[in-house]
Amino acid sequence: MAYLVGQFFGLMTTVCSLIMPFLKKKWQLLWANIAINALVILNLTLIGQFGSAVFLCLVAIVQSVIALFRTKRDTAPGTGETVAFAVLYVGFGFFGIVTAPDFVWAVNYQNLLELLPILGALSQMISVFVRNEQDTRKWLLCNALFWVVYSAAVGSSVVINDLLAVISTSSALYKYRKKKA
Repeated sequence: MAYLVGQFFGLMTTVCSLIMPFLKKKWQLLWANIAINALVILNLTLIGQFGSAVFLCLVAIVQSVIALFRTKRDTAPGTGETVAFAVLYVGFGFFGIVTAPDFVWAVNYQNLLELLPILGALSQMISVFVRNEQDTRKWLLCNALFWVVYSAAVGSSVVINDLLAVISTSSALYKYRKKKA
């Protein structure tokens, strides 16, 4: 039953991700990002894929909340904050890898697979820190591409979300592109 509920939360991320790229304001993108990461945590935990991705989504939620306050005050993150979040993403990503139930100290498929959420999370981090909405969408597209591969490999219904996120983010990039005069 938990597996089915988890897959339901995965499908709910799809709904949010279809809407997210078409939101116009940065604060709207950030709130949608918080909701999506929370739903992914529920999905992965309930389907038994508690690994680096769960920890990375937690960091992404914290970063998005901080970015909401920064957006309201129209301030950019400092170098210290950027470095701190990069360290958190990499650190929590590797913590998730070594605490996974099937972890072994070797280079194997599962350990390499767990690197994809870390790369996606770093793209996510950059998407939150950039101030231009179009640049945010570009980094969200990179994030979605990493997650497509990861979600497909672990058998999560979030793969539908990730594929649609690639399509909708690409569409939004096209819709909001700057036209040359």
